[in-house]
Amino acid sequence: MRFVLFGDEPVALDVARAIAAHPEHRLIGLVAGPGSSLNMPVLAAGMRCYRNWEELLADADVDAVVVSGAGPEKQLAVRQLIEAGKVVLLPPELTQPAEFFYELALVESENPGRLFPLLGLRGHPLVVRLRERISQNALGKILHVQIERKIAASRAEGGLLLASSKLNRALLSDADLLRTLCGAYDQVTALRSGDVSQGYSLATVTLAGSAAPQAVWTAAAGTEDEWRLTLSGQSATVMLEGQPESGRLRLTEIPGGKAAVPEEFHAEGGAWLLETFDDSVAAGSAPRKSAAAVPDQSQPISLWEELARGVELVDAVERSVRRRRTIDVYFESPSERSMFKTHMTAVGCSLLVLTLLAVVVYLVLANAIVLPPLLKKTMVGVIFLPLGVFLLLQLLLFVARPAARDAPSDSAPGRE
Repeated sequence: MRFVLFGDEPVALDVARAIAAHPEHRLIGLVAGPGSSLNMPVLAAGMRCYRNWEELLADADVDAVVVSGAGPEKQLAVRQLIEAGKVVLLPPELTQPAEFFYELALVESENPGRLFPLLGLRGHPLVVRLRERISQNALGKILHVQIERKIAASRAEGGLLLASSKLNRALLSDADLLRTLCGAYDQVTALRSGDVSQGYSLATVTLAGSAAPQAVWTAAAGTEDEWRLTLSGQSATVMLEGQPESGRLRLTEIPGGKAAVPEEFHAEGGAWLLETFDDSVAAGSAPRKSAAAVPDQSQPISLWEELARGVELVDAVERSVRRRRTIDVYFESPSERSMFKTHMTAVGCSLLVLTLLAVVVYLVLANAIVLPPLLKKTMVGVIFLPLGVFLLLQLLLFVARPAARDAPSDSAPGRE
């Protein structure tokens, strides 16, 4: 495939380097951006420089675009590129509004195989190995899961403190890892030591689910990054530790109380992210060139809905910290019908309240003064006409299409 780089975030640059070194892919260009185009490295020979992302829409030489960043321009670009038939690889950025993730979950359900989130650890070779061990029941029933993080932080107010944005970024990656290893989580309890203005020294999140073992996630401020995942099963305990951001991890299984020889793997940059994308494409036939390409039933799943569920869990953590209680998270499949019903419910409630107030005003006015018959009929029509039009619009519910692909009951973010 022929790729173009749009953005200069570290994850996107790592994936671009992996593309340039891949024998079957080509990095053919980059999109110049304000303040970054002059500093962008030349990652491959013959790279073209596009003045803006609009030039990519009609360029048949471009099969896929690696987009990074969270500005409104990048969000618009992602939507337009997908509609133009391009494949988009997108690192998650929590600075994007939550509605952006939900909207793209709907877009992906209607255009499968065109949107691929670069989900951190999910495709790392040792994580794949660990997932296989769990599926083979090599650990027995998993009793407890714990992730311990130390995040490098700058000194402030005499100590090491972490901003909530840094905590949430780390939690998003780890929550997705927990979901892929252990299953769905729908209950969140979070505690933090510190305050939002100055930062936090310690954060603890407890995740629970009806079909998943309890997981405890802790993060503390430190002088350097450290990370460890521990899965305690009836037959064995497994530890995965190292530096997830750099791809250097070590897997250790402890059966029967005796430590086995650790297995270590170091994936360079975004190599395993690109490999995960290749595996997804190999599972089906993603649209490559033609904007008119129609995806078939063998289309690969982009895992964007998985990312959206992780974003919802992070949002639930924020609500749990703010309200100081456990938050239950529910999910429903994204579709045009569900979006339509949500919007119409909000509009209908507002319209009913306004109609009631207008009727009260009309009755008071009619009793206070004598109104001409024509004016009375006009006022009644003005009051009730919007409500009648709203009721007619309910018929559009039969026009709104369901999602293109059926999803599990917890496949997309919903509400508390």
